[in-house]
Order: sequence, then structure tokens, then C-alpha cells
Amino acid sequence: MNRVLGSLVALTLTAGTLAACGSSSSDDDAAVAGSGAPAGAYPVSVTHKLGTTTVEKAPERVVALSDADVDAAVLLGVQPVGVYQTVAEGGINPWTKPKLTTEPKQLVQGENGVDPEEVAALNPDLVLAGGDYYIDNEYKALSPLVPTTAYETGPFEDPWQTTLRQAAKLLGKTGQGEQIITDVQAKVDGVTTQYPDLAGKTFTISQVYEAGTIGVLRSDADVTVKAFNDLGMKLAPAVAALPGDDFAVTLSLEKIATIDADVVLIYYTEPQLKAALEANTLFTNLPAVKRGSYIALESDAFMALRNPSPLSVPYFIDTTVPDVAKAAGA
Repeated sequence: MNRVLGSLVALTLTAGTLAACGSSSSDDDAAVAGSGAPAGAYPVSVTHKLGTTTVEKAPERVVALSDADVDAAVLLGVQPVGVYQTVAEGGINPWTKPKLTTEPKQLVQGENGVDPEEVAALNPDLVLAGGDYYIDNEYKALSPLVPTTAYETGPFEDPWQTTLRQAAKLLGKTGQGEQIITDVQAKVDGVTTQYPDLAGKTFTISQVYEAGTIGVLRSDADVTVKAFNDLGMKLAPAVAALPGDDFAVTLSLEKIATIDADVVLIYYTEPQLKAALEANTLFTNLPAVKRGSYIALESDAFMALRNPSPLSVPYFIDTTVPDVAKAAGA
């Protein structure tokens, strides 16, 4: 499943299947930077919803299967030998690319996640998958082969800080991990200082992937909603009140008034879908649209929001928050 589509709509189990991403390049000789952990620090274990992950010595070949895991690794000084392939140009997110000094094998995630044989071929001694949406499908195959992490709360529920702390503990870099969290939090706090009027403003974030419907995030437990909460914003009450247990729901355009808020953000999987919705009077009559509080998100901005990480959060703050503040009148 296309990662952009799956990142929002697969939560409702209503998304269609898109073409898989193309093949990736690899560097078979890519080496992981040493963890620098003292030998006496091991063995080390972390416990998560799917079990317990234990490493007996400092990992030297790491595979990372989500944005939060990849970015945690590179910020901790570890160059993964394998990463999941994103929909960004070249298969690597723009906020991650400057931190990579090697060319890791890019692993395509299909309907059931990555191919465990591809992972095993990289001879890893640790798989970081705390932020991996597909880990429920992958864990049974991967964990007998190599120590593999998973979420502590649920798919797309763990904040990036949780995923970073998992990685830092297993890599023997807990102190460095806490410093990264402090630095990113300072960046977030800077937003609330620069844009104090964002506090209490409502938002909705949606995706259009087919004509006639719109998928909207509805759960306060979702990582994207939590990222906006960190800025002092809150999910629009009408959306938060939508029935269901999934993080996202699909609405017909007849109910599009539900997504109105102080700021309305929408990502479109195809340009023609954007043109069609922006020509629809049901949409153009939304108060948010009329006053200029609607933002059409590009792919990179949407993925930064859907997959918060210690690198994507600063990227989102630098590239999207100024537009959000302007749209909110803050």
C-alpha cells in the first residue's frame, strides 16, 4: 500500500491500493556508526506491547522501519543498513537525507509490511520498528530472526519521544536521547512563544484520495493530533465527536461542513482531486475557506505531520507552522 495513503486512510481500513514504489538502490557495505556504549551496559531490554526486545551487545547493523525509528537512529549517530522506503523523492524524507552518510538498503512496505527475507539478508542485529504501522504483521516473522522493537501503546499512537527512548536505550545512548528530546521540545516551545494566539485554536486535517469523499482524523490518541496539541491547538469538536473507534473516518462531501475549524488542512493524493474539491460549492462555502484559513498540504508537509519524529517536527515547524499561524489569524 502506498505509504501516504496508508498513513491516514488505512486506519479506517477503507483505503484503496495504489501502485508500489519503485526499486531502491543499496550499499551492501554500509556500516553503522558505533554506538559508543560501554561493554558493561549490555545486555539491555525494552518491553513493548508485542513482547520484550533484548540486545546482548552494542548493535552494529541496524534496520529502521519508520520515520521515527530512522530519525532516532541517525540523530543518535547510527547509520542504518536498511530503512523503509518513503514516498519522498529518492525514497528518503528531505529532513532525514542530510543526516545520512551512507546509502542504506530501501525496503518497500507492501500490504503486510516489509519482506522479512529482505531484512534478514542485511544481517541486522537490531530492527527498530516502534513507529512502524505494519509491525503487527511483521513482528512474528522478524522477532525470531533478530531483536525487533514495536509500539508501546498502539500503531500511530506512540509519540516520537517514546520511539526515540526505545532506540536510545538499546543503542546505549540514553543520555544523548534525552538531550535530543530537550532540544526538540525547545523548538516546540518556541512556537508557543512566537505564536501565543495559536493556543485554543481548532484544526482539522484530512486527506482526499477519491472523488466524492474525504478522510478526516478524529482521534486525540493519534500522533498527528498530538503534534498539534503540542502547539496549543485542539481538534475541532465536531470532528472529535464523530462516532467510531478508528483514528480516521471517511465522510461524504455532503457532510464536509464537519471539518470546518479555525484552520483546515487537506492533503490530496492527486492534483485533479484538489481541483475538483476546490470547485465544489459545499467546500467553498465553508467559513474557513471563505476567510482564507484553508491550507492545501504538499506531500512532504503531510508526511511530516503524519509521521512525527525528532527531525520531522522541526521540519514541520519551519515549513508549515508559519502558514498555520497565518491561517489561524495568529
